[in-house]
Amino acid sequence: MMAKAKVDFRPVRISEDDWQILAAYPGHEDRHITGLKSRDDCYDWINGDRKIDWLRSQGYAK
Repeated sequence: MMAKAKVDFRPVRISEDDWQILAAYPGHEDRHITGLKSRDDCYDWINGDRKIDWLRSQGYAK
């Protein structure tokens, strides 16, 4: 039995105050989460409830 694939989240700096998170899931198109202002904001998103809410909205979590 294979382990379930996980979504990989990576912060990407676009400009000084414009950051995105690249969400990569094997077998699916990469998604960009926008509207983030800093690297710390990205990590707050990744380590907080916003990630879980996003995963649920995309059908990746219950």
